[in-house]
Amino acid sequence: MISTEYMGLELKSPVIVSSGPLTQNIVSLKKAEDAGAGAVVLKSIFEEQIEADVSKEIESNEEYLGHSGADYAAFSRDRYIDRYMKLLSEAKKELSIPVIASVSAKTMDNWIEYAERFVKCGADGIELNYYPISSDAGVTGAEVDKRLLSFAERARKAIDGPLSIKMGYKYSSLANVIKEIDRIGIDGIVLFNRLFRPDIDIDTLSFTSGSPVSGESEYGEALRWIGLMSGEIKAGMCGNTGIHDGATVVKMMLSGAKAVEICTAVVQKGFGVIGEMNRFIGSWMERHGYSSASDFIGLLSQEHIEDGWKWERTQFLKTIGQ
Repeated sequence: MISTEYMGLELKSPVIVSSGPLTQNIVSLKKAEDAGAGAVVLKSIFEEQIEADVSKEIESNEEYLGHSGADYAAFSRDRYIDRYMKLLSEAKKELSIPVIASVSAKTMDNWIEYAERFVKCGADGIELNYYPISSDAGVTGAEVDKRLLSFAERARKAIDGPLSIKMGYKYSSLANVIKEIDRIGIDGIVLFNRLFRPDIDIDTLSFTSGSPVSGESEYGEALRWIGLMSGEIKAGMCGNTGIHDGATVVKMMLSGAKAVEICTAVVQKGFGVIGEMNRFIGSWMERHGYSSASDFIGLLSQEHIEDGWKWERTQFLKTIGQ
């Protein structure tokens, strides 16, 4: 039995297809379910993208809109939200696995508003993307942490139902932040959000974007922090970034993850990789004598091993037998 519980949701598999290009239409969502996914996270709705698109529309139609640009902007914004809610409603009708709505907004009010509407529309859970870039040197690390916790507390009070936060790792005290998020009552913590990575084109001397896909060795930081914190909190932890095969899923679960989110693996290998991961987990469990996922989730977390200090190692050491 590879089934697991995450965010209070029963999943037939710990493999969740994360927000991305393959979760923005019903055809792909059904393929994910047929391939064995435990849940799907709809492609995140980005407030910034909505505003950028609406601004372009207003500029191209400025001569016709006159002074009604503000009304048009509100109308267009609602159009995007309605489109997302239509996909959510259709997914709930067509799929039997949990459907999680994803919100990525830059203002707290809109974050909460979007999430509340998606819950009413039938979302099995809400995943909130929180990823501030602390570029203001006048803002302390403690203030950055405080803003996240304030957001989490407000979201928990406003949203009725399973709620997770997909977060980055650049906080003054990540361990404290995770503990406080758990105290607030957030149901799931996804580590880590893979942020946009800037790059520069040296031929055109222009700003561009780095690779949007994860590499197979990028899971280490999430593995470390899940291993460090999973035994200390009630919230379910979910591994994200760099998860390309079943072996890595098992590693995440041994460290304490209740589930994982994958995107790049499916983009590069197709939906069949989900079944491959599930079969690997099942065969690995059989070889080691585990009858359920709960038998080994967190088995190697810091609290469950004698040499738990190894999770805290940050420097390369010359070691023998370690």
